[in-house]
Amino acid sequence: MKKLYIILTACFLLIACKNVELEQEAVGYLKLEVGTDKTTLTKAGDIYNPKQIAVKIVNSAGKTVEETDDWTTLAKAIELPVGKYTIEASSAGFDGKTAGWDKPYYAAKETVDIKMNTNTSKEIVCKLANVLVTVEFSDDFRAAFQSAVVGVSDKSNSDNKVTFEMRQDSETGKAYFPVTDLISNLTVSNYKGELHSKKDTITGIKAQENVILRYRIASSGSSNIGVTIDDATKTYTYTIGVPVTATSTLVASANAWSTFAYLTAEVPSFAEVFDQSKLEFQYKTVDAAEWTKVTTNINVEEKDKKFSTKLTGLTPATAYQYRLCYNEGLEKGLTSDIVDFTTETTVELYNGNFDNWWRQEEKDSSPWYAISGNDATSFDNSKDKYLFSFWDSGNGGTVMMSKNPTSPESTEVHKQGGKSAKLASQYVGVAMLGLGKFAAGNIYTGHFCYANTSTYQARINFGQPFTSRPTQLKGWFKYNRGTKIDYSTGNYKTLLEQTGGDLCSVYIALTDNPGFTYDGKEFAYQIDGDLSGDNPSEFKYKSTIDFSENNPHIIAYGTITDEEAKGTGVWQEFTIDLKYRDITRTPKFIIVVASASKYGDFFTGSTNSVMYIDDFELIYGDTPVMSE
Repeated sequence: MKKLYIILTACFLLIACKNVELEQEAVGYLKLEVGTDKTTLTKAGDIYNPKQIAVKIVNSAGKTVEETDDWTTLAKAIELPVGKYTIEASSAGFDGKTAGWDKPYYAAKETVDIKMNTNTSKEIVCKLANVLVTVEFSDDFRAAFQSAVVGVSDKSNSDNKVTFEMRQDSETGKAYFPVTDLISNLTVSNYKGELHSKKDTITGIKAQENVILRYRIASSGSSNIGVTIDDATKTYTYTIGVPVTATSTLVASANAWSTFAYLTAEVPSFAEVFDQSKLEFQYKTVDAAEWTKVTTNINVEEKDKKFSTKLTGLTPATAYQYRLCYNEGLEKGLTSDIVDFTTETTVELYNGNFDNWWRQEEKDSSPWYAISGNDATSFDNSKDKYLFSFWDSGNGGTVMMSKNPTSPESTEVHKQGGKSAKLASQYVGVAMLGLGKFAAGNIYTGHFCYANTSTYQARINFGQPFTSRPTQLKGWFKYNRGTKIDYSTGNYKTLLEQTGGDLCSVYIALTDNPGFTYDGKEFAYQIDGDLSGDNPSEFKYKSTIDFSENNPHIIAYGTITDEEAKGTGVWQEFTIDLKYRDITRTPKFIIVVASASKYGDFFTGSTNSVMYIDDFELIYGDTPVMSE
């Protein structure tokens, strides 16, 4: 056994004191020598010498009475008061918690009792307090792969790691780790330039142990691992089989919109040795022969080793391919698998200019629909059977009183030669008899189901099937707000009066909730005034849909501002940013609503409010706005 050791000798002097010296404290003397014991390691090497050992002496009260980074400064006798002491010795300037090359951590802790008139000797031996890790590659492994990298990391802290590289002419070196479970990430490149990886976990590690990771070719083509233990030297050898053929570590995916796409790729275990300047994304249309380099910057998530970029200038409804390339690689150029993606179609709003209108009969008891006559094929004038069209309104209920709050307009238009939608809020019924309700002029994507003539409540389905992702809704409106709130429920009258009168509204939402089927048609949400309360699990609400952040199905939402909602009395353009809450999900439905009375859902507003809307258009930009 090769030992450097500590001999602590306490020599006490008996001092004959006179009466004036009786109050003086009894003392002794401590002499130190320090060393380390490396006998349990097979390949530790002489890294630290005794001068690299720090010493701290602590009394029974927990107070440090002596401390040094170099124990030799305490080599001479130290005068100490009589009592019990703890002596802590450890590698100077290093706590053993960080992984690193050739950095063993030695430590020891002993107690000593200093007594008067007694010479005390104490031996302290510092032993290894962390773990030695070495990596070896068998001859068949070296022959099968042109290069290999093993990243060994602390399981609880992936940043605490050391990277070993296979060299044909030498061993990989020795590294030390704190006492914890370890993760080994192997990445190899075969002679075809294919990059593969393998991940293993090493558990049950104790201080003063030597861990050897020995990689070889898996005998059966499948991965396997075996462990041998040498108790005499506390050496654990993990023999890890590696298949020559495995799944590429370059994994890629695409999130394609209509004119741009988010491209992502991951290099899980090899990323720490990548030169990012050699990494690039390439793309092409499916039928193109040549690849084009993506010129936008590549973003890197260091922790997860993920790479991403944004590809712009794409053509809607077009099939593309892309790949991630690493020029030169370890020895040769490497590429990911080719990823196919198709950009989304830029779907226009049906009849967004509101030029097309139809009703079955030219009389007030027949509801107006914003649809062309050729598309009006689902009308059924039997009870509770209304036309299924992209746009609908509350006309299906108000025509029972020969009222159409929503109707075509040929004079007040944004673009001459066409039509607009006129939304006129009004009371439907006989007010003096208390029969009827306030009805906002409105239009929405969905379907009017029916009106309850006893309760004056309606059932309305909102949303139309839609799978594209626009970034904005643009359009024009002219709003003459009523300043006198004629009808109201709850506190909504006060809210409107504080703004100086009625408010209009225009909003848009994209949602991916499952929705429901109504007479064979798919819809997102339902408003039913006869419900006792909201039932969001069934996508049903009593008065208004929840578009807040609390609704997990809303992918994007946008509305005009409160100031815009006051109107100007003249035609004004609006632009609504769809604020996305998630840019990875695609919608199932689109909801667009315009109303001459913002709180018409609650039968509140002014009968003098009239709104005209025209030329609604979905914009497909390349920069979606994220919700705050």
